[in-house]
Amino acid sequence: MANPYKNAPSAKLADFIPADKFWTILSQQRHIEGGVSEIPVEIHTKKPFADTLSFNIEWDGIVYGFVRGRNEITVSDWDDKFQLLFEGEKETDEMPFFVTGEEVRELLENCRRVPEQNVPKRK
Repeated sequence: MANPYKNAPSAKLADFIPADKFWTILSQQRHIEGGVSEIPVEIHTKKPFADTLSFNIEWDGIVYGFVRGRNEITVSDWDDKFQLLFEGEKETDEMPFFVTGEEVRELLENCRRVPEQNVPKRK
């Protein structure tokens, strides 16, 4: 089956998820509700990308968080870029875009993180 998202347009991640409006949570907290204007965000990373970050993320490479907005968002590592997907009630409501790995790194390095992620990596 062909991937319906492979020809999605490029976008600037900060236009949708500005670092100063994004914060991470632990995986155990991912089922809690955010505030009235907050939506859940999942960022799926692969090990090569996760290894470039200055802090540790959980073993599965998923970073959970919240941002102020309207639609649930998933950001997925596609090796040479990341897919930004606004999820809808139905698949036809979904809006895919591509963003760069550098934009995702910038977001994760400059957002508010849980204290457990602020422990520097061991070298």
